[in-house]
Amino acid sequence: MQELFIQWLDERTGIPTLYGKIRNWKVPAGCCCRFLPAMIIFSFLLQAVTGVFLWVYYSPSALSAWESLFFMQFILPGGWMIRGIHHFSAQLLTVLLGLYLLGLVFSGKYRSPKEFVFWSAFILFLFSLASSLTGDLLSWTLSGFSATLVRVRFLQMIPFIGEPLFRIVCGGTEFGTLTIPRFLVLHILVFGGGFFAIMILWRFFDHRAATFAGQCNTLHKIRQDVQSDVKTSKNKCNGYWVPFWSSEVLKCSLAWLFVMAVVLILVYRQPILHAIRPDLFSVHENLPRAASLGVHLGAPADPASFHDAARPEWSFRALYHFCNLKVKDENGETDVFPGEQKYIPIFIVTGCLMFYVVLIPIIGRLKIGHYFNVIMVLFLFLSVCYLTYASYHHDYFDPSMESFRQDAAKAEQIAERAMELCLAPDGIPPTGSLTLLQRDPMLQGPVLYAQHCAVCHPFKPLDGEQEHSDFKPIPCETPKAPNLYQPIRKKWIEGFFDAKRIRSDDYFGKTKFSSGSMVDYVRGELKDISQDEDEDGKLLDQLIDVLYSDAQRERMRVETPNGVEGLTNEQLELFVTFNCGQCHKIYAQTEKPIIQGPEMRGYMSRNWMIGMIADPVSTRFYGPAIGKDKGNDEMPSFYLSPEESVLSLQEIETLVDWLRGKWYRFRVNSPNAAATTEQQP
Repeated sequence: MQELFIQWLDERTGIPTLYGKIRNWKVPAGCCCRFLPAMIIFSFLLQAVTGVFLWVYYSPSALSAWESLFFMQFILPGGWMIRGIHHFSAQLLTVLLGLYLLGLVFSGKYRSPKEFVFWSAFILFLFSLASSLTGDLLSWTLSGFSATLVRVRFLQMIPFIGEPLFRIVCGGTEFGTLTIPRFLVLHILVFGGGFFAIMILWRFFDHRAATFAGQCNTLHKIRQDVQSDVKTSKNKCNGYWVPFWSSEVLKCSLAWLFVMAVVLILVYRQPILHAIRPDLFSVHENLPRAASLGVHLGAPADPASFHDAARPEWSFRALYHFCNLKVKDENGETDVFPGEQKYIPIFIVTGCLMFYVVLIPIIGRLKIGHYFNVIMVLFLFLSVCYLTYASYHHDYFDPSMESFRQDAAKAEQIAERAMELCLAPDGIPPTGSLTLLQRDPMLQGPVLYAQHCAVCHPFKPLDGEQEHSDFKPIPCETPKAPNLYQPIRKKWIEGFFDAKRIRSDDYFGKTKFSSGSMVDYVRGELKDISQDEDEDGKLLDQLIDVLYSDAQRERMRVETPNGVEGLTNEQLELFVTFNCGQCHKIYAQTEKPIIQGPEMRGYMSRNWMIGMIADPVSTRFYGPAIGKDKGNDEMPSFYLSPEESVLSLQEIETLVDWLRGKWYRFRVNSPNAAATTEQQP
């Protein structure tokens, strides 16, 4: 009955026959390079399996592509591992295919009967490069977006069909939301599916070529050993094929484990390198551990801005450097291929090389042709290695590339900041992570200050101070206003009560106020008050403490008939003791100031600073009673109304929050990973 059932099943499905073939499966024996195909297939399977998981969570939209990757990296359990395995198995696949092609050429196994094996492997190599190119954009990072845009724009150099091809790939005249779904289709269906189809043909061609070579070898041996014992001849023939389900499967398993080990080392490379050389390799100490594992998540792409420091993946570095080769002449350095001639290395030179690779099996039919192929391929391989090395060395060590290194460091800062903001309790808004970056004081504050404030106000550490890590100096060519470096500190406020510092360049030294009433007061009346009523300086320190406490507030204190919020009568008396009410409006004041100066109620608070920048000539600050020539000096009004504004109200608030050092910071050691505190640098 069992035999009848197996016979019936075999007639209907062929499963028993297929099982018998698999059980008796034999593979060609040879050197250890025969395990490269198994490693290539395993790398592709790693990509396919992890790619399915990534596809489930990926959102192909300009507003959600980067955000979905952020979710995978930081929120999805093990998501950083999946991303890392997918990315590095793709890189390793390109390396393995390149080594496989080199092995075929150097060993001569690209010739008859293995021409189609070589050609199909070469197509697989091209597909792996194309998958890396399309996958680079799918991350929708600043670097990936800019680098891919440059590469795809080269299509426009092709006569007649270049512009239509560019529109088909991009989904329009520029990169945008329609571009991502098209690249996703190219990445998964065209290049991923195409790779799978060609891989099946590749293995079929290889098996057929091995079978054909084995038959030829057997006939050759039989002819040579026609007088020999038949059994001996069979033993020699059996040495060409070995059963797979023997030591071969163990060796293949070791090869697969080697691939997996290399991928995992690359996934954990940052902590490993940091443990070996912490001075050269850093980790994101203020972010979750996932930020330093797997694939680095760059800054989100901003289609409105181009990243000059964008570079392609390592596999395209040689072509990139070749396109940007320079020669020295009497005028300095000149591009070998100027902008309008870059189609030569990209299309003509690359096309000729690809055509030569296709001809390699035909050229190799002759013995001298084989030697030519070996020398030529070795030359090309060494050239690619050198150009790749030269590209990295030029970017990171050449003195002329300092701007590139600065742009790369800035992009890294933006990336780290984007991750911090997205880890905030409020999460990512519906408008995407770019909204968080565009409203972030830490990133936008220096930009706004450099554009609108650094014309007059210096921004550098006060004399004798160390530079703060969160506040980089901003150059000011013609300083003529106070230095606003961390202005809500007690030490900064103290400078206005110091006879020497108030006339220094950090305060009124470059302004019309250097000989004004405040300087005269500090150098004269304040000294007299200190001698008569404040010999030990405690009262002045208390007044400065009150001003400093106001500076930490959002707005001025509330005044009621019963007193002032948070201030005692003794503290209010300090303003009277030092005659502040003569020039400034103070708390609990009954008389109008004799000289109109900026009010001291809520001095340097957030609301006070916003008002000062918005309209410094209002009655609250340097109003019309003083006049522009005597009081306000040269500071313009940045926001009088929505119609009359240099800066929007939101931009002013962003600038003020940056000056005050008030922005969100993520702390790994916080009790709740999603809850952090707002800290002053």
